[in-house]
Amino acid sequence: MTYNTAEIDDFALTLPLPQAARQLAQQFASQQPTPAKAEQVRHNTLAVWVVNDYLQMMGIDTDLERGDSWNAIARLTADVADLEVIGAGRLECRPVQNVSAPCPVPPEVWGDRIGYVAVHIDASQREASILGFTPTLEPGDDGPPALHPAHLQPPEDLMDHLDRLLHPLVATTLARAGVSLNQLGRWLQGAIDAGWSAVDAVLSPEQLSPAYAFRQLSNAAVRRAKLVEVGVSLPLVMELSLSTTQPGQTDICVQLYPSPGTSSLPPNVYLRILDESGTVFLEAQSTTLEDYLQLQFSGVSGETFGVQVALGDTTATEAFLI
Repeated sequence: MTYNTAEIDDFALTLPLPQAARQLAQQFASQQPTPAKAEQVRHNTLAVWVVNDYLQMMGIDTDLERGDSWNAIARLTADVADLEVIGAGRLECRPVQNVSAPCPVPPEVWGDRIGYVAVHIDASQREASILGFTPTLEPGDDGPPALHPAHLQPPEDLMDHLDRLLHPLVATTLARAGVSLNQLGRWLQGAIDAGWSAVDAVLSPEQLSPAYAFRQLSNAAVRRAKLVEVGVSLPLVMELSLSTTQPGQTDICVQLYPSPGTSSLPPNVYLRILDESGTVFLEAQSTTLEDYLQLQFSGVSGETFGVQVALGDTTATEAFLI
C-alpha cells in the first residue's frame, strides 16, 4: 500500500522533544569538526531520541548505548541514526527535511537494518513527527536507495513489524525442533542458505521442460531447490522462487517435484504453507500422476512462514524469514 503526503499527515505521530534530548543533541553536535556535520549529528540524535521514546511507550525494549549513533567515533566518521531494538536488531531513524520528497539514505546504513523510520523535526526542535516506516529501502529517483513518502507505512505498522521480528512463532517452534531459519532477504542479496542449490543442479533435464518455464514467477530474482525426505524411497524436490514486483513486498512461489528420474509424485503428498502461528493457510495435495504441486503467496519483510511436505505420518518442514 502507498500513501500521499496528505495521508502521511493524518497518520504521522508527533511527540515532544524534552530539554534533555536537545541538550544531548547539542553535546554530540559540539564534538563535530564542521557546522554541517554538527547539524547532521544534531538531527540524527533527535530522530533516534523520539523513536526511542515511542518504542518505550509501546513497551518495546531498546538500548541506545549499543547504537552507532551513540558512539562518538561512529558519529564522527559516518552518517548514522540507528537504534538497537533488543531481540530484533537495528532500526534506522532518518531525519527528513522535506516531507514531500524522497529522503536520501547514506550507503553506510543500507544494510544491517530491520527497518527505516522517517522523522520530521520541527524547526523549534521542541517536537518531532514520526512520519512512517518502511521495512526495506527502494531505489531513489537517481538510483541510490531513499525513503519515499509514498512508500511509508503508518507508525502502528512498525509495531506489527517489530512484533513479527520479536515473536517469530514459526521460527521459534521449528528452532526448538532443530529446524534452521532460511533468510530470504539475504537470498535476494545473493547469500543463499546452506542446503539450497541452483534448480538445474537438482531437477533433471526432463523436469526442466518448456512446461516448467510457464509455471515460474515472472521476473523471478532467485530460484533455488533442495531435496526433502518424507518417508519414500527417493527424496522429493522443493523449489522456491522469489520476485519483488512491488515495493516492500516479496512474491513467493513454492513448488514440489518428484525425485529426479521419476515422472510423478506419490499420491496423497501434501504441500503446505504455515503462518507465523504454525497454522496451515495454503495447501495442495497430489492425487495420481501429478508431476508437481505449486502454491503462491506474498509477504513483507520480517514475516515468517513454514513450508511443510507431508506424506502419511512423515513431514519435512523448512522455516523462512522474509
